[in-house]
Amino acid sequence: MKNANTLAMNRAPRSSTRSVQSFQSFADVDREELDGNAGMPDTRRQTKPILYVYGPTESENPNTSIEDSDTWFTRLIPGICTRLAATCCQSRYVMEVKEPAIPIVIPVTYKGPQDLKSNLLTSWSPSSTKIMLVFGRDDHQSEVLGSAAKKLGWSVTYSRSTDTALETFHSRGHDIVVIDHRGSRGIDSDSLCRSIRASGVNPNTVIVALVRKSFLINADQDQIMTIGLMGIGFNRTLLECSQENLLANELVNIHASELQPRLHLAAFHALYVAVDRCRDMVHVTNDRHVVQFANKASERFLGYKPEELLGNKIMDIVSSDNFVLMDQHLRRGREWEGNMNCKRKSSKTITINCRIVPFSASGRTPTHYIYVHDTTYLLENMAIGPGNTGTQQMPRGSVHSLRRGSFDVKSTGSESKAPDLQTRFSYQHVPIENQCQCENARTHRRSSFTKIHNLPLEAPITRVIGILSTALNDMSTTSPELALQMYKAIELLKGTELYTPQLREDTRGYDPVTEDLVGALLASPVYARDSRRSSNDSVSRIPTSKTLTNASAHRMSLKGYRPPQEIHDMMEKSLDWDFDIFKLEVLSCGRPLVYLGMNLIGLYEGPATLGCDEKTFFNWLTLVEMHYHADNSYHNSSHAADVLQATAKFMRSERLKMIFDPLDEVTALIAAAAHDIDHPGRSSQFLCNANNKLAILYNDLAVLESHHAALTFKLTLADDRANIFKGLDRESYKVARQNVIDMILATEMTRHFEHLAKFVNVCSNRMAGDSQSEPVSEVIDMTVLLQPENITLVKRMMIKCADVSNPTRPLKACIEWARRIAEEYFRQTDEEKQNGMPVVMPMFDRLTCSIPKSQIGFVDFIINDMVEAWDTFVDMPELISHMRLNYDKWKEYQEQGISTLQDIEKLQTSPELQIPRRTT
Repeated sequence: MKNANTLAMNRAPRSSTRSVQSFQSFADVDREELDGNAGMPDTRRQTKPILYVYGPTESENPNTSIEDSDTWFTRLIPGICTRLAATCCQSRYVMEVKEPAIPIVIPVTYKGPQDLKSNLLTSWSPSSTKIMLVFGRDDHQSEVLGSAAKKLGWSVTYSRSTDTALETFHSRGHDIVVIDHRGSRGIDSDSLCRSIRASGVNPNTVIVALVRKSFLINADQDQIMTIGLMGIGFNRTLLECSQENLLANELVNIHASELQPRLHLAAFHALYVAVDRCRDMVHVTNDRHVVQFANKASERFLGYKPEELLGNKIMDIVSSDNFVLMDQHLRRGREWEGNMNCKRKSSKTITINCRIVPFSASGRTPTHYIYVHDTTYLLENMAIGPGNTGTQQMPRGSVHSLRRGSFDVKSTGSESKAPDLQTRFSYQHVPIENQCQCENARTHRRSSFTKIHNLPLEAPITRVIGILSTALNDMSTTSPELALQMYKAIELLKGTELYTPQLREDTRGYDPVTEDLVGALLASPVYARDSRRSSNDSVSRIPTSKTLTNASAHRMSLKGYRPPQEIHDMMEKSLDWDFDIFKLEVLSCGRPLVYLGMNLIGLYEGPATLGCDEKTFFNWLTLVEMHYHADNSYHNSSHAADVLQATAKFMRSERLKMIFDPLDEVTALIAAAAHDIDHPGRSSQFLCNANNKLAILYNDLAVLESHHAALTFKLTLADDRANIFKGLDRESYKVARQNVIDMILATEMTRHFEHLAKFVNVCSNRMAGDSQSEPVSEVIDMTVLLQPENITLVKRMMIKCADVSNPTRPLKACIEWARRIAEEYFRQTDEEKQNGMPVVMPMFDRLTCSIPKSQIGFVDFIINDMVEAWDTFVDMPELISHMRLNYDKWKEYQEQGISTLQDIEKLQTSPELQIPRRTT
C-alpha cells in the first residue's frame, strides 16, 4: 500500500509470541465497520489494508507442505487466525495467504514523520563534508585531528590566523569548524566564532571549541563553562586528545548529532517552501480542524490572508455534505477525498476536489489534517476572476479564463464577510493624539481605491488600454477568438519595455553568429533577477522568514563601538514615522547618517546579507557621509538619513515584505543612504546652464542622479575597508549594483510622472472589478506584482516617496524641511542672478517667494496623487493624515500672511514647532 509503514516479523521461533502480540495490538487499533466506498475498484478510495501472510522459504524445506509441517510458521498461523479471525476477516482488514518467501508484512495507514525520507533531499558522501581546523601554530593536536578527519574521507582545510580563517570560510562555507580554545595560541577563538556566525555564509555550520579537560572541571569556576561557549556561538566542545581513532569517533558523533540534523531541517524547509509556493491550495489543521497553515495559493483563490485564517475553524470557509463521515474517516487515520465547497471572501462559492491526509506527529492517532485542494481544473477550465462564482465552465483557453489574473475577491463595497475572519485596523503603533487623524485617513482609504482610477494623471498608453478594454468587454461574447487576440495585445501594452527590440521568431536560427551579435546589441542587460523570478515561481516569497521587531531587539553588535547614550536611546524609535531626525542631527554633531544607518542596516541584517562585517558597513557609511556637503541647507547627510529612515519604515509593510527579498531590502537602504551623495546644492538644470563638468560628462541627462550613482560605486570599490560588496558573488553583485543604480536614478524628478503613471497603471488594473459598476477590490494580484519589472517599479516608487516625504511628516518636521529647501533654492536663484545665468526657478526669490504657497502647489501637483497611490499600496494611513493636516496648516499660514523665511523662523519659535539646532 502506498505511503504505508510496514511491520515485518522475522522468521525466528523466539519471536513468535511477540509477533502475535504485535498483530493483536495492531488489529485492536480500529474495529469500526467499513464505509460505503469499501471494495470499490478505484484505488484512490480503497480503504481496506491487506494483511499478507507468506509461507516459508524453499531453503527451509521445499518439499514440506503447510498442513503437515511443524515449523514456527505453522505454529504462528493458528494463533493469528484464532485471535484475528473475528477482526481481520469481518473488519477493515482482508486476509490472504500467499506463498512467496518473504516475511509477514502488515501495512499501516497512519502517516507520520517516519514517512518523510529526508535522505532523498540530503545526499551525503564523505568527500562532501568540509572541515576547517583553526590553530595558531602546527602542533601534534592539529596533526592528529586532521589525520582523523582525512581518515573519514573529509575535505580538510588548515588556518593559522583569524583573518585567514574568515577569508577561507567566506569562500568555502565549511560544514564543521574546529577552533583551538586552549589559551594563548595566536587565535581569538571567541571573536572568530562570533564573526563566523555573523557572516551568514553557512547557517548550518557546526563550530567546535577544542579545550583542555581542565577547562571544564576547573574548581575555581562556579559556572558551567559549556554554557558560556554556547552563548558565544559554539555548538559543542571537543577535549584535546592524541588518539586518532578516538578523535575520528568524536568527529563522526559531531556529524551525526549536530550536522546531519541541520541538513535535515534545511531539507524539510525546502519541502515547506514547495508546499507554500505550489499551485494547489493547501491548508493544515490540527485534530480539531483549526487552521494552522495556509499557503499562498489559498490567498489567491479565496481572498483571505493567512493571518485571517489561522486559529479559525476550517469549516468557516470549507464545507462538505458528508462532514461527519469525513471526520470519522480521518480520526481512524484514513485519507478522504471528495468535492468541497469553498467560500471566498466575496461570499461566493467554488467547488474544488479535495484530498485530506491525516498525519500523526506523535503517537498513533492523527494530530494534524492536511487539506490539498486540486486547482488544476479551475485554472484550466473555469472563470475564477473576482466577479465569477467559480461554477461557470468555460472552454480551455477562452477569454473568460484568461482575462483576470487575480484570484482575490475582497471588495470595498461588499458587506458580506466570512465570520470571525476579519482583520481590523489597530492603533497599537499610533499615538493617542493621532488616532482621530488616522481614523479619518482610514475612512478616506475606501474612497482612495476608487479615486486612484480618477487621478489627473493619464498617460496616452493608459487611455489606449482603457479603450481596448472597453471594446474587449463588448466583443467577448460575440467574437471570442478576436477578443482573445485583443486580450493578448492589451497584456503586451501593459509591459514596461514597449520599445525594447527583439529578434522576430521567424528570423531566429537563421544564422547563429548573426543572431548572437544582433541579440547582444539589441538586448537590455540581463541580471540574475530575471532568471531568479518568473511569473510562475514568484507566487510567494519566503518572507523570508524574517520579522522585524522593535529596534531594541537588534542593537548593533559592532565590537568596541557604542553610540552615546542619548543616541542609543533614540534608536529605540528608529522605525517610528515621527522619528526626530533633527534631534539626532544635533546629538551626532552633524553625523546622523552613520548612527541611524548602522541601526537600520543592522535591523535588516545588512552585513549577513552582503557577506561583510559590520566594521565595513561602518566605514562605508562614514565615507558616504563625508561626501555629503554639510553647508547645504537641505541636500546634506540629514536629508539622506531621513530618506533612509522613511525607506526602512516603508519596508515594514506586509506587502513589501512579500515582494522584497533580503538583497532587495539591503540595496534599497544603500540607495537611500547614497542617493544624493556629493550634491552641490544646485539643480541639474543649473549645472547644465553653467556648463559644469558633470553636465558635460553625463551629456545633460540625469546629471546629478548619474553622478550620485557613479560616485557611490567609485568610493565603495576604491577602498577594500569600505567595500560592502566584496563578499558577493558575481551574479549577486550585478543584482545589487543594478538595484542601487536604478533606485538612485528614479529620484530624478523629470521622470516623476512617468514612474507614477506606470505604478498607477499596474495597481489600478489589478485592483479593478470585472465591470465599471463593480466596486474596486483592495487586493492586488501578487502573481503579476512579483514580475521583475513590477518589483523594480515598486522600488522606484518607494524611494521617490521617501525622497519627498517631507509633507507627510509631523508638522514641525514638515515646516523645517520646507524652510531648508527654500533656503537652498534661494541660494541658487541668487547665484543665477549674480552670474547672469538663466533663472531656473524664478518664483524662488527670497524677497518675493511665499513659502506656504510653494508648499501648497508642491502637494497639489506632485505629492498628493503619489502619496494616495502609495498609501493604497502599503497601507500607511499616517501618510495621508499628516499630509492633509500640513496642507491645511499651510493654507492657514498663507491666509495669516506668513510668507518669508523670517516669518517661518519666527513661527518656529513656538514650543510645539521648535526644532533642535546645532550651535556653530
